[in-house]
Amino acid sequence: MLSLPRKLISSVLMVLSGCSALDTIRDDFGALQEDTTLLVENFINPVAAESRRLKSERPDDRREALFRVTYQSWGDNDAFGPVYRLMAGGDQDPAVRAAALLALARHGGPEDAPLFETALTSTHRVERRAAAIFAQRVHMPDLIPFMAERCSNAEEDVQVRRDLIVALSQYENDRAVDALVSALDASRYAIVEAGRSGLQRLTGMDHGTDSALWQSAINAARREGQLFAKAKPYAFPVYDQAPGFLDQLAYWRPRPRETSGPPIGLGAEPSP
Repeated sequence: MLSLPRKLISSVLMVLSGCSALDTIRDDFGALQEDTTLLVENFINPVAAESRRLKSERPDDRREALFRVTYQSWGDNDAFGPVYRLMAGGDQDPAVRAAALLALARHGGPEDAPLFETALTSTHRVERRAAAIFAQRVHMPDLIPFMAERCSNAEEDVQVRRDLIVALSQYENDRAVDALVSALDASRYAIVEAGRSGLQRLTGMDHGTDSALWQSAINAARREGQLFAKAKPYAFPVYDQAPGFLDQLAYWRPRPRETSGPPIGLGAEPSP
């Protein structure tokens, strides 16, 4: 058996190592060059720059582009709605699909309910959480039973259940009220508190977290036809915080600030 000299082996390994390092440097430089090009283009033609990112092979690029586009004045439904819907239903990455659904929560409407239903039954938590937030911002009275069933599932993530309870509190509907009362018996306080707050908004009453007291008062109000007589307007919650130090340094990447408001498509509801 032939044996190669140690010096020869060492030389070969050094060459291979050098090639690998050179390839890494070349790849990093290429990525930096691409990012720099996109940054410059973003100042000159932001629509074209973000459109390129939406087509990127990197999921993080597509997700971040969706986040930026949806907060732009030109990122509305007429311009990018078809893109949001395509990515919400067909992108291979669950985080990208979730970001696209959140974009539709701002620029879509009840017509996107099928995408919401699919996302809420996804095996990926990030999609289900996005679906629950979508439900808070889009009025879909026909899906009250579906949402009520999903938020009562003890196996579901607590935050998803809590967000669905908040979404149901926009409906002056008996099925929604029943779901909120059931939430008072949940084992997690976030769900209980969401149910209590929702019942307060819908009925104008306050019986704490005692589901029996609530049910008794609700039954009496139903008999009198006054269950929703003191209901207050619903406005979807926003998830925001003051910009931190790093956010202030990144002046070229403004951090969007949201304001609360009524859900998209708010109108006639089915009879209780």
